[in-house]
Amino acid sequence: IAVVMGAKSSKGREEQARKLLQWGQQNFATVQILHSGKKVGSERIWYGDKEKIALGTEQDFWMALPKAEIPHIKAKYVLDRKELEAPIAAHQQVGEIELYDRDKLIAQWPLVTLESVGKGGMFSRLSDYFQHKA
Repeated sequence: IAVVMGAKSSKGREEQARKLLQWGQQNFATVQILHSGKKVGSERIWYGDKEKIALGTEQDFWMALPKAEIPHIKAKYVLDRKELEAPIAAHQQVGEIELYDRDKLIAQWPLVTLESVGKGGMFSRLSDYFQHKA
């Protein structure tokens, strides 16, 4: 949708709107930033029946970005806690995914666990305890 104001005629408005839309299509791209259920990373989980847990997002996220800025876009995730401990349920929010254009934060989304991790057995928990406290 394009809105052009101040044109002298409807034909002039139509021409300017067409130019505006063409400019937008030439200079911007709609990019899928995150894919629902796709792993963006994994983290060590203590006292669990697994050593690592997959992290990602529950939704697809799209953004319209200037084409010239796309190479400068970087994402990283930040955990709410320094360490994750079992048991932990699937789809539990454990942090945020941050999107940067160079050094400027431009968007944030929830970071969730993509799987559940149950409590480990007695020996694995004891081993984790000694590793964790060392």
